[in-house]
Amino acid sequence: LFRRLEQLNEIGAALSKERDIERLLESILIAAKAITHADGGTLYRVTEDGQALRFEIVRTDSLNFALGGTTGKPVGFPDLPLHDVAGAPNNSLVAVHAALSGETVNIADAYYEAGFDFSGSAFFDQRTGYRSRSFLTVPMRNHEDEIIGVLQLINCLDPDTGRVTTFSAADQRLAESLASQAAIVLTNRQLISQLEDLFESFIN
Repeated sequence: LFRRLEQLNEIGAALSKERDIERLLESILIAAKAITHADGGTLYRVTEDGQALRFEIVRTDSLNFALGGTTGKPVGFPDLPLHDVAGAPNNSLVAVHAALSGETVNIADAYYEAGFDFSGSAFFDQRTGYRSRSFLTVPMRNHEDEIIGVLQLINCLDPDTGRVTTFSAADQRLAESLASQAAIVLTNRQLISQLEDLFESFIN
């Protein structure tokens, strides 16, 4: 645990030095996967109008599957609306629920979880032969207490056996800490980029 805390500090320092937002998003997801031993993961960001979650980065190591970020391959999945057509919260989707509630959701096996709709994951599994099992879905909250995104980690792998297991309480705390650090770094990077754009337009 002490080594993992050291790793968390090292990750935080590395993220704070990254200037490119695309690489920053990618680094956040890769770091979260590494510190929790997750095989796969997705990073979502709240859209500019605040109405949906947009897929930014998708990774599944065992399938060599990578979209978004520095891959040059667009994700292409449709946004996840935060509310349905009647305006009710779209809580059937676990990532949306985490964004709306601000609470982490830790699921042992998606196929036996009655509270959420995992049909998208099941469709992905059918197409790829994968088996999405354990999920850790963490909201990304910045220093102004705003949810700006969601970090979703899939299939925790036991470091000794390589078998899929559940995300532990320690995994959850580390992921929550990293998500909080990442949200603040990302917000600061966006503000700096906006200031740079404003300064450049002023000079022009």
